[in-house]
Amino acid sequence: MSTANTITPKPLYAPKGCDQAVMTYLTETERADLERIQQLEVRSMSATARMLILRGITQYDQDTLSAE
Repeated sequence: MSTANTITPKPLYAPKGCDQAVMTYLTETERADLERIQQLEVRSMSATARMLILRGITQYDQDTLSAE
């Protein structure tokens, strides 16, 4: 067997450059909503939170630009 066939590459869980952690506290309701979305999206909890943060930033930027 060659090495290429015996060593499995480490899976990537986040895009390159994602190395800045953010810790936040959630209410029980917010946590339940996050878990519900996580299951629907078939993502990890952190990937789901990141997706929602990015969508929120996009929406915030659009709202801010339209208000100016």
